[in-house]
Amino acid sequence: MHPSTVSRVLNGSGELNLLPATRQRVIAAAARLGYRPSALARSLRLQRTFTLGMLVPNIDNPLFPPIIKGVEETARSRGYNLVLCNTEDSSEREDEYLRVLRERQVDGIVIASSFMSDATIAELRRDHFPFVLVNRGSRGPDDLVVLVDNDMGTAEAIGHLVDLGHTRIGIVAGPQTTMTGQQRLAAAKAALRERGVRIEGSQVSVAEAFSEEAGYRAARRLIHGGVPPTAVFCANDLVALGTLRAAREAGLECPDQISLVGFNDISFADLFAPALTTVHVPQREMGELAAGLILAQIEQQPIPTRRVVLDVHLVIRGSTAAPARASERIA
Repeated sequence: MHPSTVSRVLNGSGELNLLPATRQRVIAAAARLGYRPSALARSLRLQRTFTLGMLVPNIDNPLFPPIIKGVEETARSRGYNLVLCNTEDSSEREDEYLRVLRERQVDGIVIASSFMSDATIAELRRDHFPFVLVNRGSRGPDDLVVLVDNDMGTAEAIGHLVDLGHTRIGIVAGPQTTMTGQQRLAAAKAALRERGVRIEGSQVSVAEAFSEEAGYRAARRLIHGGVPPTAVFCANDLVALGTLRAAREAGLECPDQISLVGFNDISFADLFAPALTTVHVPQREMGELAAGLILAQIEQQPIPTRRVVLDVHLVIRGSTAAPARASERIA
């Protein structure tokens, strides 16, 4: 049998017109000899490494593992491996990892890092290097993007608090160096205006990171900056966890004296005490869709839409309630 025929059988080519028995003989002989097709030879032939890179800002953030799993499982099902890089919210690490991934000739990059500069993304765009952005927006109309409807989720969260009767609603916003932080703060202010609720500058405190510790520090400024709000919209669930700690230190029990709403619905949000009312984000689906988009670009397949915006919905749990009467709050 010709070597090229054997090679095409072992590489799964569907173009061969062979008897099933002949194909089975080739496969059995390869198994007996312990033969494995050469990944290097395949890469050279197709000019691909069958490897994707992925940048995430903080692997400790529970938002990202489901997204990573979605990317990884979709990539593996298509014969690709995933190289994960944790940037620790550092622009220097982002640049370093991006350079390393390109030097290793990955076929494409999934970018979940919200701090990556527009200039860096513009460079990828200019070089025609395949990339997809997940959980963040882009100013490039042709970029591949998977994100969630921050406006919808924030409006539902604010509307829930207003419907409960809250009129003094604070905001612990995410870092304004990120698109997600900017979008959710702008959406919260817009939703409050639409519902006729006035918001003062003292009712907004910006966290420097999407973390529990940063949320705690920002919430302390909010709570001790004047009359405490009766409810707080938090930029994400970790920020909400920090806000809960700051509220308790100030003697405010949740939800009796202060209601809290988060965003993302991370895996243990229902284990908070009380369980956290939050905006549910389809995290794993985000990863699956992002991987599907980047693989379609790499393999030059049709891409029906370059910008995917996923719906979100509010999950109401025990951290929100109607505001207590003034006498009860003072007592």
